[in-house]
Amino acid sequence: MSTQTAAPTGHVMNKKLGFTAMLLSATGMGFVGTFGRLATPIDPETGARYITGDFLAFGRMTIGALGMLAIILLVKKLPDLKRTRLSFSVVAGGLAIGMSLAFYVSSTLMTTIANAVFLIYTGPLFSAILAWIFLKERIDLKNAMFLSLVFIGMIMTIGLVNYSAGEGLSFGLDLAPNPEMPNKIMGDIFGLASGLFYGLALFFYRYRGDIGEEVRSFWNFIFGAIGAIAVMIFRMNTLDPTNPIEVMTPTNWAWAFGMFVVCGLFAIGLLPVAGKHLLAVELSTVSYWECVVGILLGALVWNESMTLIGALGGLLIIVGGMGPMLGLVGRRAGQPEDETILAVER
Repeated sequence: MSTQTAAPTGHVMNKKLGFTAMLLSATGMGFVGTFGRLATPIDPETGARYITGDFLAFGRMTIGALGMLAIILLVKKLPDLKRTRLSFSVVAGGLAIGMSLAFYVSSTLMTTIANAVFLIYTGPLFSAILAWIFLKERIDLKNAMFLSLVFIGMIMTIGLVNYSAGEGLSFGLDLAPNPEMPNKIMGDIFGLASGLFYGLALFFYRYRGDIGEEVRSFWNFIFGAIGAIAVMIFRMNTLDPTNPIEVMTPTNWAWAFGMFVVCGLFAIGLLPVAGKHLLAVELSTVSYWECVVGILLGALVWNESMTLIGALGGLLIIVGGMGPMLGLVGRRAGQPEDETILAVER
């Protein structure tokens, strides 16, 4: 059975490697909420958590860059790093993922987790649409169905669809001001920004398939750290001037370091690998696995309840996310895949 497809540029897309990388990345990303809560100190005066998501995103990118540089030296790819010509897509992809994660973690500290998760996961939809417009990637009926399943499942999982005996089914995303969350509107705006930049990052990962995974990941972390710093400067000058280094305790630092490694070096480091070997719509479907991981951790670690609607939504995410991978099974050796691989920026 062959799971490799040659692009006109000579770049070979290995779907098994791509799906495995994306699944592991999404799993690592699912730990962001848990690590973020444990790594974020609470303001003793207000009882609310400080807004330090941008700093945590910067730490994830910095540790990721150092770790990836060590890997490059270990596998003797330093000459490849020196020879690689940077381009707009490489720089933009790194900046976009750094800004996305900075906005996202801060969003979870200002608005509800449900709102933050929903808004960042508009990103894969943006990515698929951008790839359809600019890369002419065809979204066939099968992949459109899988994408629809995970989108519906995500809506159900985060509670946008609810059921009660008295009111029946209800649907809605609460964007109204909340006295208990004074920064809720800004949190929703941050969440939407995180989704937009996440979609841009996934889209830009579709370019420059000629760059090796280790080198691409290194530059992704470098420019991601710059993107996170940009968001932190914006936040400190317009919203919350708190310097995270001044308020974090040793315990916070310990959990933050765990976040940097698991959700940074591991999870984000695998994104360029997945982007090199998968189409945008395939990246979109599998990325929703993060929702399931986050919900399970919420139930097991934080004792958050899971409704029947939420459980059914998680099942839809699993089915929709695994669908493209299951499509590889049974393909005869040498049989071409039903998709279009285009030459992209060299």
